Amino acid sequence: MGLWRNKLVEGFCADVLTRLPLAEAAWMIWRHVLEDGFLKGLFEVHRGTGHEDKISFASLVRLINDALWEHQGSGRQAFQAARQAGQLEVTDAAVYGKLRRLPLALSEAFLQQATDRLRQLLPDRGEEALPASVRGWQVLVVDGKKLKKLPKRLAALREVSGKVLGGKVVVGLLLNEGLIVTMQASPDGEANDAPLTPGLLAGCQECVAGRHLYVADRQFCDLKIPRLIALEGHAFLIRYSRKMRFFPEREREFQDAQGRRVSEAWGYLGRPDEPRRMYVRQITLHRPGEEDVILVTNLLDETAVPAEDLLEVYLARWTVERVFQQITEVFHLQKFVSSTPQGAIFQFALCGLLYNVIQVIRRYIGDLQQRPARSLSSEMIFGDVCDQLTATSVLVPGEELLEFFRGPRPVAEIKAKLATLLADQWSPLWIKCPAKKKRPPPIRRSIPGGHSSAWKLIQHAKSQRPP
Repeated sequence: MGLWRNKLVEGFCADVLTRLPLAEAAWMIWRHVLEDGFLKGLFEVHRGTGHEDKISFASLVRLINDALWEHQGSGRQAFQAARQAGQLEVTDAAVYGKLRRLPLALSEAFLQQATDRLRQLLPDRGEEALPASVRGWQVLVVDGKKLKKLPKRLAALREVSGKVLGGKVVVGLLLNEGLIVTMQASPDGEANDAPLTPGLLAGCQECVAGRHLYVADRQFCDLKIPRLIALEGHAFLIRYSRKMRFFPEREREFQDAQGRRVSEAWGYLGRPDEPRRMYVRQITLHRPGEEDVILVTNLLDETAVPAEDLLEVYLARWTVERVFQQITEVFHLQKFVSSTPQGAIFQFALCGLLYNVIQVIRRYIGDLQQRPARSLSSEMIFGDVCDQLTATSVLVPGEELLEFFRGPRPVAEIKAKLATLLADQWSPLWIKCPAKKKRPPPIRRSIPGGHSSAWKLIQHAKSQRPP
């Protein structure tokens, strides 16, 4: 009877997933990346003084994951749903306590090592959006983010007016694949990016093979971080900071293909009496009416790596700002489950991994539809995946889904299955809207009394139009 029932359940589960292929693809990726044995081993290495008793690390990951996928970032709703399904035996306070005690090293290793497993599932055909001269490099954008709007549930926070920060993270975004590959964190939300950067560089070298080209903003322009990158045999492209002195020895000026004035100079970054001074190449894009873009790099050969290509690479640095925006708005990072920095940093790590999963699904859809993945909206795809996951959770209990996807599968088999599942998945709504040029803000005039009739304003505007 039990065997017959198991086969019946498996048959029903398979039938449901056949009708919801996006959900099956997400479950398959998630179970490969966050396999229970992997999470248990990760916790054992980085647990610090923590332990697994009634709540395992795998269960905690599953709870916060459900909060983000199905409950719009509400931890309480996710805990209640798990308790009703018989998957949670402890109180909400016990879960919050577990989050509060998570070591930062565990959150950092969780994002890095889980992303390593996820990168195995990327489609074989890469998407090169980089200039030809830097395609032999692994281009890593380095940037920091403050975790804002931490809930003020703790007694120490209730007495404070204004917003409180839940920590600071510095991440490495691999532009070649569009994935966040590593991060370093501090519980102090007002911490500077520079002290976290050496650990981040070590993480990048550990998980990304090949020659690295680090792209960063001006807060990383000093004599410590660029030297550390150069000593490891890698390259940097950093926006120049006026706090550093540059002494040119050779200069030239030209116009690029867009007719913009560009100047290059080769010289030393740092004062003559500074033993750490470096010989660099400075590239300046002159922008009349706006601030000039000034970059420094240790890629000295202007023929092998033209200045126009490096300016294009630096322009792609804004990708990380869009990633932070998507993680915050799309993956519900503006609503923290925990009210402690440790919990907020772990939630950021999970949201970063969630973002990476959606990028893998987007890459498959783009390849199968023969269009660039960057032309598809992560937000719209994520919404449709969440809808199908919610429908799946309503029809099939979580434990049965876990049992259905239990057991390791070869990477080649998973990739072939993903290609089959996503072959027919397409919606015109997934296409991004074309970028709009920013218009200058309108000049506002004051209205006597502070209010007026919309109808009168419309009639007045019509009367001012030329015939």
